[in-house]
Amino acid sequence: MTPLPDLQGLSVVLGKYRSLSVATPWAYQTYRQEFAATYAQTPSEQEKARQEGGSATLLQAIQQHDLPTLAASLRNDLEKVVLPRYPLVAQLREQFLQAGAIASMMSGSGPTVFALAPSADEGYTIMQRVRRALPDPDLDLWVCECCPHGIQLETP
Repeated sequence: MTPLPDLQGLSVVLGKYRSLSVATPWAYQTYRQEFAATYAQTPSEQEKARQEGGSATLLQAIQQHDLPTLAASLRNDLEKVVLPRYPLVAQLREQFLQAGAIASMMSGSGPTVFALAPSADEGYTIMQRVRRALPDPDLDLWVCECCPHGIQLETP
């Protein structure tokens, strides 16, 4: 393992509907059922998939603090099955982007969605815009700021 430079200054806005949950086993099982035919089968196919879909670009973007490339390199295959089944998760992801996030994606198997902002101030602006666009009291939103040892929750 090689330590990566920190992304200090980058903010992460998190959003989750309190009453919404996604079963992780369901997400993985559904993904397997729908996309197993696309899996690389042979060692050469697997190596090609690693080269094409690997994390080298993402790691380089982190090292260079290149936020546009970092944003473009994010990927979560489970979105293919979760977003169509859980429209609130898809709507929140899209709303983060409309609110000015440089990237937005579902975290893991959901239902939490995150958005990236280049600063805490912009993170708060995004959070406020999303709150106005989606005034659901069931929706919790937080702004976190990257720090040398992970993230820390910012308080308004």
